[in-house]
Amino acid sequence: MDRESINQTIEALRNNDKFLITAHVNPEGDSIGSQIAVYYLLKSLNKEVYIVNHDRVPDNLKFLAGAEVILNEIPEDFVPKTIVILDCPVKERAGSVSKNILDCETIINIDHHVSNEFFGDVNWVESGVSSVGEMVFYLFKEMKISFNKEVIEAIYTAIVTDTGMFNYNNTSNETHKVTGELISAGVNPKEMHGKIFENKSISDIRLLGKALSGITLEADGRIAFMVLTRKMYEEEGVEEISTDEFINFPRSLKGVEIAAFLKENSVPEKINVSFRSKGKVDVNILASKFGGGGHQQASGCILNCVLDEAREKILEESIKVLEL
Repeated sequence: MDRESINQTIEALRNNDKFLITAHVNPEGDSIGSQIAVYYLLKSLNKEVYIVNHDRVPDNLKFLAGAEVILNEIPEDFVPKTIVILDCPVKERAGSVSKNILDCETIINIDHHVSNEFFGDVNWVESGVSSVGEMVFYLFKEMKISFNKEVIEAIYTAIVTDTGMFNYNNTSNETHKVTGELISAGVNPKEMHGKIFENKSISDIRLLGKALSGITLEADGRIAFMVLTRKMYEEEGVEEISTDEFINFPRSLKGVEIAAFLKENSVPEKINVSFRSKGKVDVNILASKFGGGGHQQASGCILNCVLDEAREKILEESIKVLEL
């Protein structure tokens, strides 16, 4: 861990007030879990703090204590002075909340993406760490703040989701040590797995089926596309579901080096894109071509166009990346 950056982060958390916590659009386990943990940390310091995200909490994470305080708009009577941006390599990825960043006196940027642009007044960026949740764990340890049940479950959720249940190569010896401490502190892995991964609705499964049936291959089977449209949502009578696991299916296909999952946003002509690779191809390079970013094997971006145009743009750039 970068000792100097941790100390600067701790100093900024202790010495500032009126905190706004946010993360990237389309939040998943790491962004939600780490936000909740930092919320409880700041509350323990008697700080005034709100969590505000561009998008709502995914259904499979609503069980976390603290998820209910996450807002989609800043309260009218609250003027933030300090913003803590978690798990967000590019400040614009905070979506609608990004317009408030420049109005804050202090920006604290805590992230583990290799593509982070170091946009904060305080930047704690550790690309070798499994998750921001793991980084937040060390904040509690360094600040000697005790873990309550809400915090250990939030941090465990952050780690287990961002490591793909410890299957991804961002899982380290330190990651297992941290999760071991969380289990010793009271986390029940079986119970947590059930709540996060085994609590789907029939609509979730049917939407997955629709997306699976439409998988297509390009470039001699080296590129796989999966698509989820608003029409599919409407057919199932749902507004939104957690789709974090969808991308794993096209990535698992034999011979696929780049998997792309395109999801139509509720906003017209806005496409959320997730990229995955098996390690040979750096999909962070691919996402960065569209203003996004992430990791070598997992990254994402947003394209402001219709679905067919987004697919063509991604295919063109993916072929270039395969040739690197």
